[in-house]
Amino acid sequence: MVAAHDDVELLDVAGPCSVSTFTRPQRSTRYCESLDPTERSLVLLHGFTNCPQQFDALGKHFYELGWNVLIPRYPRHGYSDRLTTSVSELRSEHLVAVANRAAEAGAGLGERLTVAGLSLGGILTGYVAQTRSGIERAVLIAPMFGLKPIPGWGLAFMTRLAEILPNFYIWWNSAEKDRIGPEHGYPRFSTKAYAALFETGSSLRRAARKSAPASKRIDVITNAAEPRLDNRFTYQLVDRWRAHGATVGTYEFPAADHLPHDLIDPANPEQNTKLVYPVVIRTIVGA
Repeated sequence: MVAAHDDVELLDVAGPCSVSTFTRPQRSTRYCESLDPTERSLVLLHGFTNCPQQFDALGKHFYELGWNVLIPRYPRHGYSDRLTTSVSELRSEHLVAVANRAAEAGAGLGERLTVAGLSLGGILTGYVAQTRSGIERAVLIAPMFGLKPIPGWGLAFMTRLAEILPNFYIWWNSAEKDRIGPEHGYPRFSTKAYAALFETGSSLRRAARKSAPASKRIDVITNAAEPRLDNRFTYQLVDRWRAHGATVGTYEFPAADHLPHDLIDPANPEQNTKLVYPVVIRTIVGA
């Protein structure tokens, strides 16, 4: 079974697995055909303050295609108490560790590994694409590298300030507060955890200035209708990778589609999976 640890999700790929082992708060989702590697395996990395259920429907789709699929839970995420304060303990090193462990486990589940992630998961997908060989395809979906209208230096300053100052919490929707969904996600975020997210993204962007990514192929999906996320940082990362000779494909949903930042979770009332999923699935498959 998949075990959990307080600091880093421990992924035991040697144990038995079923179609879904997801339960909150102490499990990851994993779909496996068998204990033997399949031709293709997929690691899906969820968004900030969400949990593996965000990718549940997409994971099942690939499982039914014969892939082994692993959806790890981040430390301090996926708790039944949606107002948990433990998320404030999240740090960048925790996120990097779980991404690396997930990539290691995913490589053992299939002959050809693909890693894909949304938002924070997009940052972590980019991180393992930059630093780890053995990933055939990496798909970054709406990676959260920056916010409108904050410039890069301002974001770095705010991140450093959040690391120094006492933690506090901010509602995703100040009017709805804890009434917003989805039920498997947190309605607020910790400033310390938010700093960990942007610290990880900055680390990736610095690495991309210096060297080419280790992954064979990278695809980046962006959303022109992003309400808060600033795509400029993602475009810059793509340009840096390409300048190093990397093969990087891009696709952007036009602003006219009026899509939310969370392009994946069917529980999001603003979601349009009929529009989004075919693009995401085609990109992950590599068609």
